[in-house]
Parts: sequence; C-alpha cells; structure tokens
Amino acid sequence: MDDRNRLLSINEPDGGRAPALFIGITSAGQCSYYHAQLPFTLIEELGCVSGLPLDISKLIRRVETFKPVKGVWMGPAYAFPEKCGEWHPNVQLIESYRTFLLAEHFPDLIERLHEKMPVAAYVIEDSAVAVCCSARVSKQGAEASLYTAPGFRGKGYAVDAVKCWQHHVKKNGRIPIYSTSWDNVASQTVARKLGLIQFGVDFSITTTS
Repeated sequence: MDDRNRLLSINEPDGGRAPALFIGITSAGQCSYYHAQLPFTLIEELGCVSGLPLDISKLIRRVETFKPVKGVWMGPAYAFPEKCGEWHPNVQLIESYRTFLLAEHFPDLIERLHEKMPVAAYVIEDSAVAVCCSARVSKQGAEASLYTAPGFRGKGYAVDAVKCWQHHVKKNGRIPIYSTSWDNVASQTVARKLGLIQFGVDFSITTTS
C-alpha cells in the first residue's frame, strides 16, 4: 500500500496487479481497500454500495466505469486449530539440497524455493506429488499455497503436506492462514479434513491493466 493505504501491488514475490477493490469481512467487521489509481469520486461511490450483503453486480458496474473488469474473487479464509495432528512420514521439508524432488511435477518452484519457504512436500519414489508452500509472507503471517500433481489427487497427500507446512510456519513465529475460493471444492475439502476454522471472507475485483 502507499501512504494513503491505497493498493499498489499484490504481496507476492513477483508482485502483480492489485485489485481495484478488496473487501475483507470478519466477525470484527468489514474493511475495504482501493487501488491507488482509482478516482476519489469512484472510491466514494464504492464505499456507499459496499455494505452487506454485497451487491456484486452493482460493484462490478461501478468498477467498470474505471477500467474493464478482468476477474472477481470471493472465498473463505481459515485459521488453523492449535493442533493439526501428525503428518505422514513421506512428507519432507524441501530445502536447497532437495530440489531434485520437485523436478518431475513442480519444476517452476525450484527457482522460487527461497521465497516460498517453508515448502513441505509429500514424496513418492523421490518425486514430490503434493506441495504446500507460502504464497505470501509478512512479519505476522504466511498464507498457504497448495498444489497436487494430476493423478495423485483425492488421496489425502495434500492434507499431510499442509499439516507439515503450518507446523513450520508456527515454529518460525508466524500465523498460518489458508484461503480459497467458494467454487474450489477440492481446496475446501482439504480445509474440512484439517478442521480449519473460518474467520472471514475475501472479496476482490481486478481490472485489466
């Protein structure tokens, strides 16, 4: 964010365009953030129509007066219980000397390993088939990013990888967070199996550049 708390970019190593509008909703209330390029008059308009329940179509129409809408995201955000249980012995932390385990299914992760740590993987025959790493990291927390290779999905490997990841995030003094979209049934199944606790909802509208 800039010094006005306006959005500049996404908190990921490669940045990326920040949404035109982000709304976070928790039991403590609702907070809204706006892209730095949005005109003040549009921000005022969006503020007037962003109350609950959200009128998504109206919000989209207002944002489109600024730039064409590229995408809309909405989904639950979860916290982890105090204890998630033990993970399978096949799960390993991937460090620099173990990147060969990623070569078959997750080669793109090798060059970005350091910025994604901790990286936990379910390994079968010297190949990682499910990986949980950090999508975003701040001083206080880290958000999970989860991938399972085709052909290995639905077997519980991802759940074990997440258990290991969240343990090491906590060990490093951060709060682990897991979020997904409402239409990602597989990801929400993982959240249910882990016994995660929903604490909020994320909503955002992203425009073209």
